[in-house]
Amino acid sequence: MKNLPAVKFFLPLIALVLLLAGCETRSISDSGFRPAYGWGRSANPLYKGELTELDILGAAPRQEATAANIAHALATASAPRLKRGDKVILIQSGAPVPDHAMLDEAARYFAVAPFSGLPPEERTGMAESLRLRAAQGGYRYIVCYWGVLESAQVDKEGKALSWVPIVGSFVPDQKQQMRLRLKALLVDVETGGWKMLTPEVHSGGGYNSHWSRESSDQRLVQALKEKGYRSLAAELAKE
Repeated sequence: MKNLPAVKFFLPLIALVLLLAGCETRSISDSGFRPAYGWGRSANPLYKGELTELDILGAAPRQEATAANIAHALATASAPRLKRGDKVILIQSGAPVPDHAMLDEAARYFAVAPFSGLPPEERTGMAESLRLRAAQGGYRYIVCYWGVLESAQVDKEGKALSWVPIVGSFVPDQKQQMRLRLKALLVDVETGGWKMLTPEVHSGGGYNSHWSRESSDQRLVQALKEKGYRSLAAELAKE
């Protein structure tokens, strides 16, 4: 029992590592299945993280953030409104191109140009450069969207215990439940005016086993994406 103090010391560390391994958020741009032995890390070599809202809107210089300028911006603010047939640059945060399902849905309403959503190493001036390039192509609007997949653990009686970030193989065998949260930033290229949209949250679930975990996981991811993208495109079209 000489090693008992060492065991007591390392047990909390082991528990912390396991907790962190099971609490990684899964983005729609990095939605592949993660087996338990993968420690939650992405297997997608193209995924380098997400854009932020300020990457798209631009960060206001501190010297311009005065009370007078803020009051003027509030007095003159106007939310952009899309019309069917408008030319729109479409960006999926974290992905080299938007998912095909979203491109198909957006193309039902707008003339869409897919742009990369991979975060650049140098982000200074990114928003202004993006608006300039959009204007040069005759695109009056920019839409950037983000999405997060979440899972819930369910006991044998079907009662949801808690919603937690998606954790691949750590989802219990009895039943897998998942939901998709999307948000989108609509930007007017000319004025810089913007509006945030949060479409309906979609959820789904199904029973699986150890052997069918990956295939059922990816089928559920794809189904939720298709529903979510349909809702997002319809929300944009209502503007």
